[in-house]
Amino acid sequence: ELRAYQLQMNNIQVDTDLDFDLPATVADGGQLQQVFMNIIANAESEMKASHGKGNLIIETRLTGDMICISFKDDGPGIPEDNLQRIFNPFFTTREPGKGAGLGLSVCYGIVSEHGGRIWAESEYGKGATFFVELPVTTKSPKPIMSPTGREGTLEHSIKIIVVDDDETVRTYISRALTNEGYLIDSASTAREALDKIRNNRYSLILLDIKMPDMDGKELYNKITEIATSIARRIVFITGDIMGSDTQKFFEDTQASYITKPFDSGQLKEIINLLVP
Repeated sequence: ELRAYQLQMNNIQVDTDLDFDLPATVADGGQLQQVFMNIIANAESEMKASHGKGNLIIETRLTGDMICISFKDDGPGIPEDNLQRIFNPFFTTREPGKGAGLGLSVCYGIVSEHGGRIWAESEYGKGATFFVELPVTTKSPKPIMSPTGREGTLEHSIKIIVVDDDETVRTYISRALTNEGYLIDSASTAREALDKIRNNRYSLILLDIKMPDMDGKELYNKITEIATSIARRIVFITGDIMGSDTQKFFEDTQASYITKPFDSGQLKEIINLLVP
């Protein structure tokens, strides 16, 4: 229903086969809505690009003690080589600027946190079907653990701010590091980041090199004016291809950076290197 107008405008016919006798389960409704919306929007985009229209079939059913939700489209399908990679962070087949390649990675993280699984089946040229399985449970979510493996309090957590204008990137990094027990804040603009850095103490700053209102290099200089001690704990997020001016900036400042694609393990390594 939330995408009904867009689907109609793009000539996408949606049919549903929903089991209204499904048992209740404990889950985060907002997060699952994000998962389903992402899958539907991806299917819509692929069908529109492929043949300007399409059919999407959404089904729910109970399989054993798992609730299964499936989304079947008649788009171009997914090449076999990509099927095992579509949930990897930053993997995308779209043109630069058309997506960060994190939507399905975030979906994977959300479903995994719920004790479920998500996967896709496809024959290239014959559409694709995405499946989400969720357990029937009454258990509450597990407590967040600190990086040392002990249940942590906010006062004793390592506090990190993620500065990136792309909401999907912020969501992916924030979720990945929160699951590792870090306390995460975020900012979508350089000016918002400056306000937060002036009023909070952060152990680490993860900073996108390219932002619309003020690029990462300019923000780096302003941050070092506020507190020179934080300079060595600023980590830039950059694409796999860097321009000569960016390379020179890193050489001149000796600033740390992490190159896309990366995963939570690589983030954790660099945090352990820079944060006592």
